[in-house]
Amino acid sequence: MRLSVHHITRFEFDQPSGHSIHDVRLTPKPATGQRLVSWRIDGPGKRSDWVDGHGNSVTTFSVAQEHDQVEIAVAGIYEFSGADQWLRYGDVPTLPASFWLRNSVLSKHDESFDGLIEGLAARAADPTQSVVALHELMDRVGKRVVYKTGVSTVDTTAAEALKRGAGVAQDSAHVFIACCRRLGVPARYVSGYLRNDDPELHVGRTSHSWAEAWVPGLEWVGFDPTNGISPRGDSLRVAVGLDYRDAAPVSGRRTGFGDAKMSVEAEIKVVD
Repeated sequence: MRLSVHHITRFEFDQPSGHSIHDVRLTPKPATGQRLVSWRIDGPGKRSDWVDGHGNSVTTFSVAQEHDQVEIAVAGIYEFSGADQWLRYGDVPTLPASFWLRNSVLSKHDESFDGLIEGLAARAADPTQSVVALHELMDRVGKRVVYKTGVSTVDTTAAEALKRGAGVAQDSAHVFIACCRRLGVPARYVSGYLRNDDPELHVGRTSHSWAEAWVPGLEWVGFDPTNGISPRGDSLRVAVGLDYRDAAPVSGRRTGFGDAKMSVEAEIKVVD
């Protein structure tokens, strides 16, 4: 299967800025069986490419003259073949699995998550049963946090999403990660792409997000609680982090005053 990506992120400032910097984590790391046919990231100003502490490829655009908007565009094609039950990666981890147990801000867990993980601790700790236990957890999270747009923001925490019982893919991923870490299972946040031309999938008009949990012997296994699936070849990973803040597709800072408005439009579809 071959898919195309067209992704525009636009910032509009109500007062001109003299300098803005935008970090873009939208360079994919294909899994086994996936291949980038083409990939391009365009933005204004001076460009630099680097790798962050989590192993993500980052492109930074720095605009040093007066401006009142910034547009960053991604266009690419990726394809996959094979029938793996989950995405497998050949890259060497940059951090030990234990790092991903940290109780980060947006995925912070407390006793409010205990009901959601009830009865799973023993199986999650057993390498022969952990995948089944994590799939059960994914199912529980999907039922507890129903997909609904407009009820959360990028700053919504896992505890807030759990209490509300609704949210988008980012929220479900944060809740799943918080539950994993409370069980002692290393877990991390993943931002990426998933086709949004299929009405049976819960994918907005932006990039997508899911979680990965560390399973001894299998390493990182993906879980998409929003859709109740383990991500397969049509899910393209671009960044990982403790939570959304580490793996945000586009983040920035600027000099000047006034408010900034961000709009995002992404189309990921199957192509011939």
